[in-house]
Amino acid sequence: MFPRKPLYICLLLGALPSLALAQVAVDQTGTDNEIILEQGGGTGNSASQTQDGVLNRSRVVQTGNGNEATTNQFGVENQAQIIQTGDLNQASIYQANLDYVHSAAVEQVGSANVIELTQTGGNGSGAVLYQEGARNVQRIDQFYYVNSLDASSQGDDNLIEVTQNGGGSATLRQLGDANRIAVYQETPAYGGSVYINQDGTQNQAAVRQVGGRYYTGEVRLDQRGEANAARVEQWSGFSTVAFSQDGVGNALVVQQSTRSGTVRGSSVGNDNRVNVEQGYDGPTLDIAQNGSANEIDVVQEAAYGTASISQTGDANVAVLNQVTGFALQPPSATIVQNGTGNSATVTQR
Repeated sequence: MFPRKPLYICLLLGALPSLALAQVAVDQTGTDNEIILEQGGGTGNSASQTQDGVLNRSRVVQTGNGNEATTNQFGVENQAQIIQTGDLNQASIYQANLDYVHSAAVEQVGSANVIELTQTGGNGSGAVLYQEGARNVQRIDQFYYVNSLDASSQGDDNLIEVTQNGGGSATLRQLGDANRIAVYQETPAYGGSVYINQDGTQNQAAVRQVGGRYYTGEVRLDQRGEANAARVEQWSGFSTVAFSQDGVGNALVVQQSTRSGTVRGSSVGNDNRVNVEQGYDGPTLDIAQNGSANEIDVVQEAAYGTASISQTGDANVAVLNQVTGFALQPPSATIVQNGTGNSATVTQR
């Protein structure tokens, strides 16, 4: 992240008993400054850094227990990095500018870690966040246009919350137990995309995308395990949802109020539920389920609707309602069921 070597500060703290409770505060104003802070070998360390200017860089490395690091950057094209290895770490990065391009990276390996990141006031900012451990928390705010986020948590009881305003992309991964993800995006003017991958049990994912008539929203959801739940809401034109659920007792709810919205996906396992509502006009749905006691409930309250449902297994249920509201080209419906004791209901009006 730091290819050059301009003016910098390098501090090694916590190696001696007298420095076990060391605190560091550094302020820099100007252009092309760099701060390098390393704290290791002790507990209760704390760091606070502020940079105001252009092309500034900050790097904090903490090894130990009870560490805290806070980095504030104001200006254009600043970079911040925090690496924490140990217990009870907290990291907070705030980046603000009126132009474009901030970047931030945070890595935490340990338990009870917390990451909070805010990037505001500009366009094209990016953040990469990684946590490995138990009971981790991530909260991210990114504002304005074309921002990107890559956040991962591997461990137990993790929570990721993302807010992106004005469009952008978010890639979120969770590997562990009792994880939760919540994403909110406003898509103008360049659209928004979300990719969520959860591998574990009792995971939850909620995605809400808001936009105008022609601002595209894209959601990709992959869940593996048991009792996962996901909810997706989209209002942007030409939005898409693609999903894959592999396990038992999973639930997916999709609500699309968008022109030419598309929902495609598959679930493998038993006792899975998919509920889809599509409105406006030209919706498309293509869902396949493989297993027993699964259920698909679809409502297309829109003109020019197309739905294709396939179920393989026993005691499955498919319910499809297509409502045009006025005389137009009739909707298209296809339901294929292979197995015993299945039920299919189609209503068109």
